[in-house]
Amino acid sequence: MSGMEAALASGLSEVVGNKLVSLISSEFAATTGVKKDLSELQGVHAEIMSWLSLLHDRAIESDPSLRWLIKLRNLLNDIYDLLDEVYLEDEKYRIDRDHGKHAIAVWFCGKPKLLLFRRKVAHKIKAIKVEFDAIVKQKSDANTILHNLHLDQLIQSKNKITREPSLMSNNKESKIPSRDHVKSEIILELVESKKGEAGRIVSIVGLGGSGKTTLAQHICHDDKIKGHFKDTIFWIHVSQEFCRDKLIGKLFEAIIGQKSDHHAQQHMLRVISNKLSGNKFLLVMDDAWHEDRHDWENFMVLLDNGAPGSKILLTTRNQSVAKAVESKAIFKLAFLSVDESWSFFLNTCGWVEEDLGYAFIPVGKDIVKKCGGVPLAIKTLGSVLRERRGINTWRAIRESNLWDEENIEARVFTSLKLSYIYLKDHLKQCFTFCSIFPKGCEINKDYLIEQWMAHGFIKLKKEELAHDIGNEYFDSLMRAGFLHDPVETFPQRSVSCKMHDLIHDLTQYILRNEVVTSLPKKTTDCSQNCRYLSLTSCSGKVERALFYKVRAVYVSGGNPSFDNLVKKSFYVRSVVLDYAVDTPFPLFVLKLEHLAYLEIHHVSCPKLPEAISVCWNLQSLHLISCKGFVTLPESIGKLKKLQTLECNIITDLKTLPQSIGNCRDLQSLQLNYCEKLREIPSSVGRLGNLRVLHIIRCSSLQQLLLDFNGELSNLQAVSLHGCEDLRDLPSTFACRILHTLDLSETKITVLPQWVTSIGTLEHIDLHNCKDLVELPKGIINLKNLEVFNLAGCSKLQCMPSGFRQLTRLRYIGRFAVGCGEDDARISELENLDMIGDYVEISNLKHLKDPSEAEKAMLKRKNIWSLELDWSSSQTEEELVSDVEQDQGVLNALEPPSQIIFLENLRLQRPLFATLDDEAK
Repeated sequence: MSGMEAALASGLSEVVGNKLVSLISSEFAATTGVKKDLSELQGVHAEIMSWLSLLHDRAIESDPSLRWLIKLRNLLNDIYDLLDEVYLEDEKYRIDRDHGKHAIAVWFCGKPKLLLFRRKVAHKIKAIKVEFDAIVKQKSDANTILHNLHLDQLIQSKNKITREPSLMSNNKESKIPSRDHVKSEIILELVESKKGEAGRIVSIVGLGGSGKTTLAQHICHDDKIKGHFKDTIFWIHVSQEFCRDKLIGKLFEAIIGQKSDHHAQQHMLRVISNKLSGNKFLLVMDDAWHEDRHDWENFMVLLDNGAPGSKILLTTRNQSVAKAVESKAIFKLAFLSVDESWSFFLNTCGWVEEDLGYAFIPVGKDIVKKCGGVPLAIKTLGSVLRERRGINTWRAIRESNLWDEENIEARVFTSLKLSYIYLKDHLKQCFTFCSIFPKGCEINKDYLIEQWMAHGFIKLKKEELAHDIGNEYFDSLMRAGFLHDPVETFPQRSVSCKMHDLIHDLTQYILRNEVVTSLPKKTTDCSQNCRYLSLTSCSGKVERALFYKVRAVYVSGGNPSFDNLVKKSFYVRSVVLDYAVDTPFPLFVLKLEHLAYLEIHHVSCPKLPEAISVCWNLQSLHLISCKGFVTLPESIGKLKKLQTLECNIITDLKTLPQSIGNCRDLQSLQLNYCEKLREIPSSVGRLGNLRVLHIIRCSSLQQLLLDFNGELSNLQAVSLHGCEDLRDLPSTFACRILHTLDLSETKITVLPQWVTSIGTLEHIDLHNCKDLVELPKGIINLKNLEVFNLAGCSKLQCMPSGFRQLTRLRYIGRFAVGCGEDDARISELENLDMIGDYVEISNLKHLKDPSEAEKAMLKRKNIWSLELDWSSSQTEEELVSDVEQDQGVLNALEPPSQIIFLENLRLQRPLFATLDDEAK
């Protein structure tokens, strides 16, 4: 375990060092006199960093002589907590200073309190130094270790640029030939059904980390599967706990696309039945563990009313589970061969073998062999080694005694341990924090980054926002394989991901008693070290002793009581309360004065307490699925550090207080699915740091009376999606760095002229704006435009001439052929080769010349679905008389070979779906 202790201590030490550097250079430290004390602490920290750096390779051994590292880790935790206290006093000082209070005045007014604080800091630092000296005495072998370590020989890479894999792509090929063969066999089982054949369940069985989920994903993205099951492919994560009621909720969410929390089970069953009735569907049930045949029968009966040919694809580690569900076919995933493993390793690293120096190839192959042909083990270790280019590091990993395990499961876990040990130090705390999420949980990227920020895990860089740096951290963990399956959700355009069960086990193994997932019957010394408290479906009382050093709280389901807490808690920085049922506002959070992140679900109260302003350090506030209150407390304007405010599904919310304009650090304001929201206070126009403004599906909002000529100059994304009564937009708009504008499903009739002056725009979404009749001519000035979604804009009769200049367009949705002098002709599509996905071409009645139609060059574009619409207003006589001419135009509009769906609305019938059919 010593290796993990050293790695965790390194990550913690990185965060501590960043805080020390920041605090020592602060005005607060100089004014109050704590600078001298912190400098002494910096000396201790520097020595700790020196040890950890030089012990790195030795520390991967399970060496009893390095047990002093456990005490060192605990000492670093104490330093972390102390620096947090100093940091918060520094923040208070800064807030007073920034609001007009002179530094000297602040000093004299608060002098007695600050003197006491300095004395307290000095006393704690003295205790830390005493403990540190005791650890030094135990470290008798340190000098020997230091002298025996050697400098690394760096990889001599012929290719200095390493390819970065895309994080959001759905790769259609698995990059493992043997997996492609299995994939083809499974697809055949799913799409071919013989008459009278029993059985509809196909199971994939394999070791944890063998790639079952990845293979299932590739199958779902295969064109044959998408063509066979259309839009009725659903996915649910089963997990170790088999609960029929929870599975019904997951099934409802997957099929209907709505949260199950507020729906009665009978209602969900009825809706599921109606949705599936008569439809051929594919349901993926991922990560099943339960072996009771009777329980499975009781659940599977809910899926009986689908059309013939409906299938279930189940993934499991245990073949007995596959037999319990009476699988029609079972596919066991074999381990990768030695050659496949090496090829997969190189692919993961973005290398070819020639990139490696001669010394690295045999060492690398030995390491890969130890991974036992398990893709997850190879991927995570490979992704980390990609960043570690020292031959001594590679040799140390190969020769580690952590590999001395008899079974393959243990060796796979060893590869994950080593991957963590060699993860970059600034990512270690970010990674282990994810232990707080339940297994199988979808992790919202923005929420996660905000929690990292709340805990001070992000090292700030000059002139770079913390959230942007957090994005880089997130991407690094994705590339390392510690997080996976990124999915972008609409219309919020938020990204969520998951953590593999084995990776989740790793986080809890690393932290051990620092993460508590159930309330202990008796408080012990171990539980008193709890830093992360994660409770799922728990309703007991949280004792003071357990909560004393807690930094993060995560509640999912249940309703645990925190009433017995101490008057104030100094350490809690983040709280997530996802209650199962509507609950009164949890007053205990008002005791958490230094709280920085608060996320609450399912609160029901007539109004939120004004005392929320006590949480002066709050940076992120998320209120989700709450009811009862019609506005937020006026005191919210006192939250000077608030950067993110989200009100999502707040059923009774009608407005925000004018004081919201005082939250000058606010960067993201999101008001989503608040059906009674009627107005946005004009004070929002004063939020000069606002970057994101989302007002989504607020159906009562009719106009946006904001002064966009004011201070909203930093806005980058605006979404008014689904505000179905919204007709009027501001007449002027001075946001010169806006890149995303979403006005879809609103009642706007004309796109304002000011849109054409924002050259930074990359994404404009107007889909289903059914009253939109005109686009401004200057739209062709937006040369950076990549998405211009006009799908469903049925009243739009033409496009402005010059549309061919928007050469970066990837998606358009609809192109209306015009007949006026200033209207775009279909030939303007010729230059837009990047256009893909779905396209509707309307008003083809204006197109008489097949040679002009041919210039559109549709066959060169990446279009998979094409609709050709002549006109809905033509008379029957006109339709008949123009058939021959239109047939010539139709022949000239040759679609690309990969077309999946082609419809001609002139003839009112679907055309052929594939190139083969076209040939027929």
